[in-house]
Amino acid sequence: MTTISSAGIGSGLDVESIVTALVNAEKGPLTSVTTQISSYQTKLSAYGTLKSALSSFQSSLSSLVSATKFSAQTATSSDTSIFTATATGKATAGDYSINVTQLAQAQKLSASGFSSTSDTVGTGTLSISFGTYSSTGNTFTANTGKTGATITIDSTNNTLSGVRDAINAAGIDVTASIVNDGTTNRLVITSKTTGEASSLKISVTDDDGTSSDASGLSQLAYDPTSTSGSGKNMTELQAAKNALLTIDGISISKATNTISDALEGVTLNLLKVSDGDTINLNVERDSDTITSSVQAFVDAYNTLNSKITSLTKYDAETETKGELLGDATTRSISMQLKSMVTQTISNNGTLTSLSQIGVGFQRDGTLALDTDKLDDAIENNFSDIASLFAATGTSSDTQVEFVRNSETTKAGSYAVTVTQLATQGSLVGSSAPNLTITDGVNDTLNLSIGGSAYTLDITAGTYASVEDLAAEVQTRILSAGSNATVTVEGGALKIINANYGSGTSVSVTGGNAASDLLGSSPTSTDGVDVAGTINGVAAVGVGRNLKAADGNDAEGLVLKITGGALGSRGTLTFSTGYAYQLNTLMDSMLDTDGILESKTDSINDSIDRLEDRQDDLEARLLSIEARYRAQYTALDTLMSSLNTTSTYLTQQLASLNSSS
Repeated sequence: MTTISSAGIGSGLDVESIVTALVNAEKGPLTSVTTQISSYQTKLSAYGTLKSALSSFQSSLSSLVSATKFSAQTATSSDTSIFTATATGKATAGDYSINVTQLAQAQKLSASGFSSTSDTVGTGTLSISFGTYSSTGNTFTANTGKTGATITIDSTNNTLSGVRDAINAAGIDVTASIVNDGTTNRLVITSKTTGEASSLKISVTDDDGTSSDASGLSQLAYDPTSTSGSGKNMTELQAAKNALLTIDGISISKATNTISDALEGVTLNLLKVSDGDTINLNVERDSDTITSSVQAFVDAYNTLNSKITSLTKYDAETETKGELLGDATTRSISMQLKSMVTQTISNNGTLTSLSQIGVGFQRDGTLALDTDKLDDAIENNFSDIASLFAATGTSSDTQVEFVRNSETTKAGSYAVTVTQLATQGSLVGSSAPNLTITDGVNDTLNLSIGGSAYTLDITAGTYASVEDLAAEVQTRILSAGSNATVTVEGGALKIINANYGSGTSVSVTGGNAASDLLGSSPTSTDGVDVAGTINGVAAVGVGRNLKAADGNDAEGLVLKITGGALGSRGTLTFSTGYAYQLNTLMDSMLDTDGILESKTDSINDSIDRLEDRQDDLEARLLSIEARYRAQYTALDTLMSSLNTTSTYLTQQLASLNSSS
């Protein structure tokens, strides 16, 4: 079949223009769909901007949900060369008079001199332990809370440098060094820990047969209760001392120069003695930090509000509008934010609204801070400011501590009742222990502590007292990886699990030293969990923690019961402040099942449907164009044929007329 490659050539008919015009007339539905897709894509992009703004807002809030941001305090020493101080926010503001009479220091011991670091010292064992020496009565009381060690010195490490390295490799709280005084080399052993209870005792088992004289390995023996040449063979360069000070005339002794348990909420860092001078410590509220924290909250809100405003505004002058103008979801988010910021907080305190600390809305919808009003709140209601922003728990009983809450915990005051205090599992020997430990005879003890197995290898020797043996067992337990404590009770050894609650029992599982150390029938007592109620409902006890039962307003609330009597223990008031509540709101909005995700999913679904419709319409237009083109091409061909026929007939008529 003959086709015309260029429409209109045969007839002069402008087929291309006609087809284009007709197809364009059919594009109305497609144009409408394309416009809708573009509109949805613009809105989707705007929601992405909104989501980013909400996420940034939440990031700003994350540093403001902590109560410490709004309860900051300063602790200022009048002489920072004597001591410096910091406050946690729980200290009582005021001035304190402090006099430092002695700094805590660590004990240093020195051995007699050697001509070379490669000189042989001797062989045998060194047993290093910690305790407190009292010149009154000339006694040494073992510190069962510190791990010692028994170190073997043999032909591989019996030089001065070898002994030094062996002591350092033992991994205990001492360091060994060699000091050359210009004439000889001296081994110096230093406790890593300050305080009287970290005094050193070094017992020696000398392979030369005499363990207390001043020759061989015995040169390193140091029993503070003995005499020089008879077991006290090292020289004390520096005595172990506690820090001594007075606070407002009250005498205080501490093992360290960093003291955090003398004044509640204050940490003192002692630097030198005050030589009788009284140094002032001033504790006061840190208004600058608190103001900065409140201002940060205001700024974070305003930044988010500005972004929402730009997305929803209409500018009459330029006749432009925000991408989310009139959007119900954005309007709902904005309303929730403003509603949350303007509500009152139920915190059982004096301050219950932002306006009371000078934070309020302006006519343009932004927040502003009146620093004078905030300063007044800091001065008169300091302890209540933190509850305006963070999640806080305040107990009427000092031995009931707020630990944590969950997202389901509702603000309110909850009655607390304790029916059982938590206890630690323990094991008590049935008789006094055998103080003589012999290799391979009674030197191994197998224990189960809280369900975990431990094997203790007790150092052979004859111990001077039950306390000394207890210190050795303590050392072995700590070395084995347990934090259990060894004490003496009624002349027998007692092993106490460091943890509280059920499952903390201590029991003997074997070992040739079991009966010699703990008697034939030691008593094992399992610990018990704390028990009681929170909000009138039986709570779940785990160790000393009491967790509120599920299904009531206190759900997720965890309290620590550190002691006290059984029965009613007052109330715990839990409140959630503005920063905490807004952070929780952001969680819900930004969640994968949140309002924004739901909205963007809906928009994407609409775009997908419209794109399918767009594809259908484009395919239909191609079909319509093909049909119109075929029709008008046929018309063009027909008109061309008719023109040819017309020309032919005209010629024939002309011919007939001329012949007649």
